[in-house]
Amino acid sequence: MDVFEKVQQTRPAIEGEEENLAAARALLLMEIQRQSEPASSRAARRPWFIAAGALGAAAAVTAGVLVVSSITAPAPTVEAVPTRVPGPVLVPSPVPSPAPTPMTGPEVLLGAANAAAGFTPPVLAPGQYLRRAWTTSTLGLFDPELGVPGMPGYGASRATASSGWVISRSGADYAPADLRSQWYQEWGSPVAGGVYGDQAQGRAGQDAGMQAYGPAVTLFPSDAPYLPESGAEDVLWFFESLPRDPAAMVVWIDDYLGPDTQDWAEEKVGWLLIGLLSQNVGDPEMRAAMYRALSTLPGSTVGVEHDGRRTVTFDSHLAFSEVGERSLRRSTMTIDMATGLVTETTDTSEVGEGTIPSDVPDSRMTFEMSVVDSLP
Repeated sequence: MDVFEKVQQTRPAIEGEEENLAAARALLLMEIQRQSEPASSRAARRPWFIAAGALGAAAAVTAGVLVVSSITAPAPTVEAVPTRVPGPVLVPSPVPSPAPTPMTGPEVLLGAANAAAGFTPPVLAPGQYLRRAWTTSTLGLFDPELGVPGMPGYGASRATASSGWVISRSGADYAPADLRSQWYQEWGSPVAGGVYGDQAQGRAGQDAGMQAYGPAVTLFPSDAPYLPESGAEDVLWFFESLPRDPAAMVVWIDDYLGPDTQDWAEEKVGWLLIGLLSQNVGDPEMRAAMYRALSTLPGSTVGVEHDGRRTVTFDSHLAFSEVGERSLRRSTMTIDMATGLVTETTDTSEVGEGTIPSDVPDSRMTFEMSVVDSLP
């Protein structure tokens, strides 16, 4: 039997074209009816299939879930972070730091005491000297009530002066290693400064003062320095005589200077201590005690720090018995807070009165310390 005959024997036993179409149509209607039945009825007809499939799935999870998940799990996706809209560069806002508490005058003076106590003075080799270079500026006045030139506090008054002038002079003190040994000094020529009030009158008074100062003076031997308030005693006598307790020191100075104009007691004590400290010599503990004594006096204020230095101001209101009026007197000292050395002092009487500007003191002294290998 050939192939054709075999095919004829195996085809469905549906004869004729009509029969074939009818059979196909019947099969299609059955499938449509089956798909339109509810899912619950279809599931109810094959519970064994679901159970068998569940068991197979459980076995598959137990045996190879890691492998399957690594193969079939979708690859993770990374969402891009949106970029910032173009604009100015972002600058983080600064975090405000707490404002420092301003220091008081007594606090700065106690800090200077600590600095002085911890400062080791230079050790001088044979032939060396401690050189204190100074510049002093002094105010002269013409007071019509006197009729002659004078100085503030020595007869002339800033409040009534018709003119004033400044004369400066520079020089140096040379202190030996043993302060009781020979000292030396040198003075420069006087230099004319500002003139205030009546210009012609002030220029005349300044010229006369320049003549009185005299020319420069070359190096000459001298005693240890004196202070205007010290009388016949030099600064070394004070260093050796003062008690080292701050409270006792104030009492000692007040007794030494004696009674004076009303309300002047504290000011004169302060000015003497400032004068002694501005010598920038003496043992560290004595200098520290002087600063502590100053810190106990009232009326001190302090300015901002500048290049490691602080300026302490002492204000006192003085009452003059002759007229019963109160006048403001101001003293300042500028301190190097790392060493306790004094770099400047000023003294101003009758602050804010008269034609002389308040920032022009009666006297101003500046200091610069160094060690020199020999005398000039």
